[in-house]
Amino acid sequence: MADPASNKNGTARLADLKAKAGYVPVIRRNGFVYAFLSLLVLYAIFLLPAKGSPETLDLGRIILFCLLLLVWAILIFTDELKPEKMKTVIVFTIFIIAAWLYYRYSTARWGEMGFLFFNLEMIQKAWPTLVEGFWTTLLLAVCAAIMSTIIGLLLAIFRSFENRVLNFFIIAYVDFFRAMPIIVLMMLIYYALPFMGIRLSAIVSGILALGLNSSAYVSEIFRAGFLSVKKGQIEAANALGLNPIQTMRYVILPQAFRVVIPPLVGNYVASAKDTALASSISIIELLKAGLSQKSLLANPSPLIFVTALYLIMFVPLTRFSGYLEKRMKASQRQVRL
Repeated sequence: MADPASNKNGTARLADLKAKAGYVPVIRRNGFVYAFLSLLVLYAIFLLPAKGSPETLDLGRIILFCLLLLVWAILIFTDELKPEKMKTVIVFTIFIIAAWLYYRYSTARWGEMGFLFFNLEMIQKAWPTLVEGFWTTLLLAVCAAIMSTIIGLLLAIFRSFENRVLNFFIIAYVDFFRAMPIIVLMMLIYYALPFMGIRLSAIVSGILALGLNSSAYVSEIFRAGFLSVKKGQIEAANALGLNPIQTMRYVILPQAFRVVIPPLVGNYVASAKDTALASSISIIELLKAGLSQKSLLANPSPLIFVTALYLIMFVPLTRFSGYLEKRMKASQRQVRL
């Protein structure tokens, strides 16, 4: 007859061995995960209903498959030992499977949707007008960015001199153009200024309105950059005999530019998207070109293509802004170290 004490000692030794070896529960083991995945594949091949609108019973099988897939994903995501690459692959796999299920069992009319929204023939017909609108949008965005940068930087520099009278007018300027809707500002410049004897073309009016509005935000961005420079460095520059202009040029501006570049890029992207409002003063920019071709061809494909162009233009800029922000934070950590 086995000794109870020896059994207890054996159980304790087994527990110690499992603890030292790194005991992994069954549901966390790779073999279990892959076996579960194999069952899901077999379920999808043999038990999921055929393509088309499912019946009530078929809908239950689809829901069960989705629940099992969700359980499998949860097993992986809640396991800290699983690599991050595997979890990333799982996310994309779930999205692909969800899209496949929707495509397989939905009642969507894919052929008609392709003709209406992704018709290459219609896009080719609208191409010359869309290209012209694209260049107009680019002209508005670039000129407004240059104008807003120059005005905003000068306003921030003048405000840093701490002149009360000057600051009063700068603050009034910033508050006015930040509060004024761009579309109203465009219409005032284009339609109201001629009554004062000032006639500007639609393009110039659009650039002026976008530049003035954006300059108010750029001014605050630069001011925040100036304030990020420590006062001790400014005092050291004064002790070295540098005048305010030299201090601004050699001490403040080089450090401030590293801080303001990421928010500046974000502001430029927002201002470039506001170019779509220029259609209110008869400018045929990219969005207006897409809308006009949509009406002319009775097909929204040109408008979908315009959306794709906006994404191609602005997504890289937003990612570039994020990249600059990370670089700035990394450089700040190195300076502190």
